[in-house]
Amino acid sequence: MENLILFRVDGGKVWGISLGHVKRSLVLASALSRAGKVLFIMKNYPDGVEYVKNSGFEVIPIEIENNSDETIIDICEKLEPARLFFDLIKNPYTTIFDYCRGANIQTVVLDSLGNFSGSPDILINDTIVPSLAEYPAISEHTKLFIGPQYFIIAGDIYPVEPKPTVENVLLTMGGSDPAGLTVKILRRIADHFTGYKLNVVLGPLFTEHQTVYEIIKGHRNIVVHENPDNFIGLMSRQDAIITAGGRTLYECAYLGKPVLIIPSIEHEALMAEAYAKATGSWFLPAWEDAVSGHRVSEALNYYSNNYSIRKAIYQSSIKLIDGNGVERILGLLGLL
Repeated sequence: MENLILFRVDGGKVWGISLGHVKRSLVLASALSRAGKVLFIMKNYPDGVEYVKNSGFEVIPIEIENNSDETIIDICEKLEPARLFFDLIKNPYTTIFDYCRGANIQTVVLDSLGNFSGSPDILINDTIVPSLAEYPAISEHTKLFIGPQYFIIAGDIYPVEPKPTVENVLLTMGGSDPAGLTVKILRRIADHFTGYKLNVVLGPLFTEHQTVYEIIKGHRNIVVHENPDNFIGLMSRQDAIITAGGRTLYECAYLGKPVLIIPSIEHEALMAEAYAKATGSWFLPAWEDAVSGHRVSEALNYYSNNYSIRKAIYQSSIKLIDGNGVERILGLLGLL
């Protein structure tokens, strides 16, 4: 089909997956929809598939255990796309790339963790962690584009320099929070969180709403936002942000926000450490019930009492992400 674009991506309330890859693909798909029709190929995690459908795109579901190249090849033979994107936490495919090259289908991989050994035409990795951008076995057919300048972000919100005081703090742990960090953090800090307004974001696939509302009952300084329409806009109004090490962290960088990073999975810990070094932000290697609640209060007090530190974080953060990632990728594809 002329100008058809396929995205192979997965999402859902699944450990290690969540919605980060889906959200990234949706932003790029929205931009690419000006160049042709976009369809998604997804493993049939119901909540992730439904999220993409609600975002206005058609989905071709495949079985959850299906990692077969032949399945994707069959879809390509039937639909004859012009481009095929892969945005997966781990990419199991091998022969699909050679098939697509022979069928004149451009292949693009959006990677995050490195060590990919296939042969797409283009591989893009926006990480700032050198060990997550190593490709010793990459094919000679593949053009590599590495660095945070390729981070994909949507919207027309722009960075604003920090205010003299810290008043509004945001807690967000991703689209589904499969590690349960939102509840763990709130249990430890709700009764001691004085002096700030805490905005708690519950993502579209979050399921522990009742527990959250029980914890914050009677705390007038804590407000819950369930799947807010303008998440970036909400973030832009915060003075500090508590988050994990996923794509939200780069959104914080774009906005120049001081961050307390609490990773939910191992590769996020690598990102958290590198991000902290690059920007001067705080990070915890992992959540520990016995001590981490105190570290949250310590970090917020540190930010609150040091405007010069927050200003320095702002300046270093906005150098990482300039918001032009989508345009750069469209340029790589020859679509600008």
